[in-house]
Amino acid sequence: MNFVNPVFLYALPLIAVPLIIHLFNFQRSSEIKFTNVAFLHTVKEMSNAQDRLKKILVMLARMLFILLAIIAFARPYLPKENGNTLLKNDSGKASIYIDNSYSMQSERNGKTLFDAAKDIGRKIPTVFPVGYSYQVLDNRFTGSSRYFMNQERSEEEIIGLSYSNFTRSLSDVDQIEQDAFIREKMIVGKQVFWISDFQKSTVGTLENINFDSSTTYHLIPLMADKVENLRIDSVWLDKPFIKEKENNKLFVQISNLGLEDVKDREVTLFVEDVQSSNTTINLKRGDTQIVEMAFAISDAGTKRCRVNISDYPVDFDNEHHFVLNVSPNINIAIISDNPRNYLSTVFKSESFLNATTFKSNSIDYSATNGADLLVLDDVQVIHESLQEVIMNAIRNGTNIAVFPSLNMDIDSYTKAFGTLINKSKLKEGPQFIGTVTPPEKDPFFSNVFEKRVRNMSMPEGVPIFQWKGRGVRTLLSYKNSQSFLSIQESALQSNYFASTPLDPTYSNFGRHALFVPVMYRMAILSKTQSDQLSYNFGEKSLRIRFDNLQKGSIYKLKKGDLEIIPTQKVNADVLTLKLPNDDMEAGCYEVVSADNSSFVGYIAFNYSSQESQLASYSDSELKDKLGQFKNIKIYNNIKADSFKQIFTEDNIAQPLWRYFLLAALLFLMIEMALLRFWKT
Repeated sequence: MNFVNPVFLYALPLIAVPLIIHLFNFQRSSEIKFTNVAFLHTVKEMSNAQDRLKKILVMLARMLFILLAIIAFARPYLPKENGNTLLKNDSGKASIYIDNSYSMQSERNGKTLFDAAKDIGRKIPTVFPVGYSYQVLDNRFTGSSRYFMNQERSEEEIIGLSYSNFTRSLSDVDQIEQDAFIREKMIVGKQVFWISDFQKSTVGTLENINFDSSTTYHLIPLMADKVENLRIDSVWLDKPFIKEKENNKLFVQISNLGLEDVKDREVTLFVEDVQSSNTTINLKRGDTQIVEMAFAISDAGTKRCRVNISDYPVDFDNEHHFVLNVSPNINIAIISDNPRNYLSTVFKSESFLNATTFKSNSIDYSATNGADLLVLDDVQVIHESLQEVIMNAIRNGTNIAVFPSLNMDIDSYTKAFGTLINKSKLKEGPQFIGTVTPPEKDPFFSNVFEKRVRNMSMPEGVPIFQWKGRGVRTLLSYKNSQSFLSIQESALQSNYFASTPLDPTYSNFGRHALFVPVMYRMAILSKTQSDQLSYNFGEKSLRIRFDNLQKGSIYKLKKGDLEIIPTQKVNADVLTLKLPNDDMEAGCYEVVSADNSSFVGYIAFNYSSQESQLASYSDSELKDKLGQFKNIKIYNNIKADSFKQIFTEDNIAQPLWRYFLLAALLFLMIEMALLRFWKT
């Protein structure tokens, strides 16, 4: 048995005080004179032996009380295995990981879990000798956090921690910590502390963590009082192409990830920080609901937008940021060796549609490189320079529409588009075949037909060419099931293939009422197909189309005072970005030129949806999954005020002072009982 405060043992001589009082009783007997000895029969005879026994027992009770009280103040303890080694290791090292992800906004006892984690983290150095050094690690994995520091510096580091959008698995955390121990040539006696809510969606599979046998892991799970959170999962538009002053609808999907129902929560849409629409929502626990918000935007241009929902205390995902491009300019390059008026004039009714027409032997490369839609009409042969234009268009995400020439060179088209093309033999006086109404659920024809009626007028034509290949499907079919208009889709780009020329001899499509909305749809999808409304920080590489990108220029992301220049590549109107490791907050970032700060557009970023799922491992679940590891210690919802005491009891020594204090009080009560109830 050892003592925390052995100086109190110098008070042990005080035990003799009751003995001295007993031996030298200062109470002297007093003489009482009786005038009549007859009164003596009222005096009770007292036994000298009983009186002596009572005094001895009182003396022993007092001596034991003083002895046990002195020992209690000296803080006795029984050292645990390796406890003395831990205290005497004046050059030891410990790693402290504090989870600073946004799920730590949940509250416990009126304080966020993150603040509670920092309070506990600051207490950890107080349990080790002065010579210990500490690694302070959080989800950012910064360069400075990979090294060890003294107690004072580690406390400053913990105080300065703030929330981060990064999420880390425990395997990643352990790898960083073990690498730091290896650099310090630490082999045994390694101490690791993980302070987290142990969120199931982010920590990874616990059973797959390769725990180091020479490391003692101290897991400190922090449990929230309530699990409450509403999350905006996603937003999308009823009409992907937004025109100024045109009514549109925004659909917002919201999930209740908490354990309680919510009522009358307000959902608000802001466009350029001005409220444009709002509604309320009621959601039962675990449910998901889609709300519809009507809005209109008065002017053209790129708009910063956000949807806000009222929720507390986890509020990092209360806003979903996105970007709307209102009436953007759409550039169409028409390459035709037999230009027709109805193809060039179809795009003149809208100011945002800019069409340029030229022949295949006089290509305007600046127009084709900046085009959103490339139209090939009645081009017989795809020569080398035109093939290069087509390849660049496919690489840049430019949509291509092909209206074949009757005598087109199939081999050159096959080489350019990688498709198999079958040509039917034409009979004299070919008969037109009608087309059927496309399926209602086909996304290409969404909002094309205001009303579908039986016997609707549809275009007709002669099925001359059939395009087949990987990713090719039918958009519009003849009544004989052959394809009238086909589409070949990829992630960023689509190719449209007609089965017949626009020549009225073989088709009435160019003069049919459906021709205009189909060509509009091709043009609009060329601008919106590859555009995402927003991105999340889990996406490491982005490809975004912007107008007026300059090859060789460097672009930066800007939000307020924050400016970041990510790794990037410019190819025509496509900007490829690699998200930096900087800790960015959600919102709309300006994309500007690094040299002259000219504005290019916006990119909206949101936090990862994983972080919104607050379900966490409880201490009992952690013990069930990790209980077989002897070097893992799990603490039950510990508080900063009691951390040092609990850690000491579990790892260094078993305190005995409580038992001595209780025993001292017991003997004090015995003394009081003897004096009060033992009548002699």
